[in-house]
Amino acid sequence: MWGGDQPDLPEVHSNEKKKSMCSVVEVCHLPTGEWVQKPTTGDPPLGVKDYAVAVIRNEIFFFGGDCGHLPCYHNSLYSFNVDTFNWKELSPTTSHHGPMMKAAGSSMIAIKVKDEDYLAVIGGFGLSSNNNPPQPGAQYNKDGDYQRCNEVHMYRLKTGEWTSPTVTGDRPPPINGFTLTSITNTTAILFGGYFGDQRWSNDVYVFEFTDTSVVSVLLV
Repeated sequence: MWGGDQPDLPEVHSNEKKKSMCSVVEVCHLPTGEWVQKPTTGDPPLGVKDYAVAVIRNEIFFFGGDCGHLPCYHNSLYSFNVDTFNWKELSPTTSHHGPMMKAAGSSMIAIKVKDEDYLAVIGGFGLSSNNNPPQPGAQYNKDGDYQRCNEVHMYRLKTGEWTSPTVTGDRPPPINGFTLTSITNTTAILFGGYFGDQRWSNDVYVFEFTDTSVVSVLLV
C-alpha cells in the first residue's frame, strides 16, 4: 500500500520531507496479518492521492493523481516493482499528450492483446485550464474550473507510447468515481460513477479492447 492523504504530508509540490514520506510502502504479510513499513528506491510519483492503479505480474502501475497542494494534478505513469521495491517513471506529466491531467476519479486496468501488455485509462475529473488538446471523439463536462471527461487511452508497455483507440458503441458520458474491473484479458466492466450536479450513475458498461479500438456496450 502506498501514498494517500496523510496528516503531516507537506502541501507543496515537492520537498525532501514529502519525498521521504512517499518513499515507503506498507506491506501486509497475509499469513500473520502483520503490517510492516519498507523503504523504496527511485523517485515516487508526485500524484500521491486519488491516483488510478493496475497490476501486471510483479509491477504495480500508478497513473495521475493529486499532488496534495491545489491545484496540481498529474497524468504521469509510474511503475513499482514489488521484487526490487524500485520506482520508475514511464511517462511524465504533460498537458501536451496522453490522458487529461486527473485530479481524481479515473480508472485504469491492465489488458493483454496479441500477447502484448497494455494499460487502459478511462474517464476522470481535473482542471479544464491545462488539459489541451482534447482527445478526438471524447466529451467534456465543465464544472466550474474543472471538467469531467470520457477519454479512453491505452499505453503500450513494449514501446512506451500512449495511443487513442477508436471508440464505438455506447460510450459513457463524462464521468468519474466509477469502478472498472477486468473480466478477461481484453474485456472489462465499468459500473457507477458521478456525473456532477449531484447526479450519480448505476449504469453498467462492457468494454472490449483491441490494440487500436474499443467497443463499449451499455448493459443496464
